[in-house]
Amino acid sequence: MNIFNFRKKHGNSASESLMNSHAGFFLKVLTGLSAVTAVSFILMLSNPAEAADHGRKATGHYSYTCKVIRVHDGDTFRCLDGKRKEHKIRLINIDAPEKTQQYGEDATSYLKSRILKKDITVQVSSKDKYRRELALIFVNGTNINKEMVATGNAWAFRKYLPEHDRKEYINLESGARAAKRGLWKYQNPVEPSEYRKAHRSSQNTGKSHGSRNHDRRKKSHR
Repeated sequence: MNIFNFRKKHGNSASESLMNSHAGFFLKVLTGLSAVTAVSFILMLSNPAEAADHGRKATGHYSYTCKVIRVHDGDTFRCLDGKRKEHKIRLINIDAPEKTQQYGEDATSYLKSRILKKDITVQVSSKDKYRRELALIFVNGTNINKEMVATGNAWAFRKYLPEHDRKEYINLESGARAAKRGLWKYQNPVEPSEYRKAHRSSQNTGKSHGSRNHDRRKKSHR
């Protein structure tokens, strides 16, 4: 029975009561849907894979094995997993000298000797702005991240060290310093982050000077 027939049979007051009951019913349905939608959205954001689709960095940990095909420097390399997918990996918790920096080539050579063309286990924690996987890596159960610091081939990366790892990595670095292993045989080694900062600054200065010289040449040809 539609509302018009109902009004003829039962009168206006009854029809208004019916409409109010319908309105209440639909309001409950909409409220319920809103609640479900909100809960679904919260659950979606709690799922790393879903969250990544909404512009958030995935924070879930995952592991896989791969064969190392190239070592870029003392803390960055590439490998192929079982499906022949290439991964670029940055070792977390450490900062190795840049290749153009004092001891940089030595640190690169050491990492090559430990992982190049070998099957390794990768434990990824997140990705950085360059889309590199930030990870711990293992060769036959040995934590290579810690080994790089203990052998004096890298610094403990204090800026990004998680609290639960801070003490161990700093102690490993202190031991390497005391024994003058690796880069610590030099009197005043420069921290890689400081070296990169100075390098960027000099590059920017060079660009600025180059621009001014270019302007002068243009004026001299006018």
